[in-house]
Amino acid sequence: MIGISCPNLSLLSFESALERVSKEFTLWEIIAELEHELPEIESQILYAQNSYGMTIQVHAPIADLNLGSPAERLRKAAVNEFSLIMDCCERLSIELITIHPGAAVAYGNDIKPRVREATKRSIEEIDRKLDDMHLKIALENMPPDNWSIGYDADELLSMIEDTDVGICLDVGHANIAGTLDTFFRKDIPILNVHLHDNYGEFDQHLAIGEGIIDIPSAVFKIEQFFDGSYIIEARSLEESVVSKKQLSDILSRLKS
Repeated sequence: MIGISCPNLSLLSFESALERVSKEFTLWEIIAELEHELPEIESQILYAQNSYGMTIQVHAPIADLNLGSPAERLRKAAVNEFSLIMDCCERLSIELITIHPGAAVAYGNDIKPRVREATKRSIEEIDRKLDDMHLKIALENMPPDNWSIGYDADELLSMIEDTDVGICLDVGHANIAGTLDTFFRKDIPILNVHLHDNYGEFDQHLAIGEGIIDIPSAVFKIEQFFDGSYIIEARSLEESVVSKKQLSDILSRLKS
């Protein structure tokens, strides 16, 4: 299945976004912030599932949820907030949540070791809550920057070690980092795939075919060990539709 995730949709009311998304997609990865904070829209999500036949996934907030905060009180607050999202998803029978690793805000490389360790502690706490739930959690690889961690498969694996948390492979992010090939292994627990294009310099989130990534080759390799859904990450609904057509054509060629 091919789905959509688009931050700009979170600026719209859920009802307005649903009307637009449902015309093009039946799988929607909601970004759970702004107008789409999960505790506030549970009834609307249930309506989307029952009346529109929408399959819903969730992306944890990207603006201000930092599981790797070096300030312990703020790290715990982030875990508590994520726990509320997990509870909402469990009630709504949503099966998958994707989350970013922690961010080294302001201090960059100087605090990245602390951010990695804090992220690992947060993941361990989240994993303990998972024991009693039917959810899957996927930790996403990030593009390289002075604030970010988690560029390649081994770094993500070190943060989810000895837990049931898996990985979300973001092909665009990995292309910028030059780490895409590190994810093409059967031992990597990939639960989700984000697809978008770029020129390898920064996180442009272009439609498939508008950048330099060899998406057909990447999808071919992913298909060898992944049988889940693909999420198109786009700047707009219109661009996501372009990517959906491109990806549909790629998958059809691979299976013909």
